[in-house]
Amino acid sequence: MSGNRALQSSLMDVPVRVDVVLGEARMSLDELMALGDGEIVELEKRTNEPVDIYVSDRLMARGRLVVADGQLGVKLSEIVDEKRAA
Repeated sequence: MSGNRALQSSLMDVPVRVDVVLGEARMSLDELMALGDGEIVELEKRTNEPVDIYVSDRLMARGRLVVADGQLGVKLSEIVDEKRAA
């Protein structure tokens, strides 16, 4: 079992990219270039809908946006099994 712990320890040092997708908006390049300071882009999701959490480009979980100590964060609400979802 000690070999397993060494593997787990080394895996903890592997960097992964985590993306939290709040929503999407589709617009032409002209519309994008015409955006000014302070303009709002409307997303396809509502504020009360869960956000998608991707780890290394794989959907892994969903969660809710939270504010804690003035910081924006995500509270996990569901672990996604992509094999079952397909």
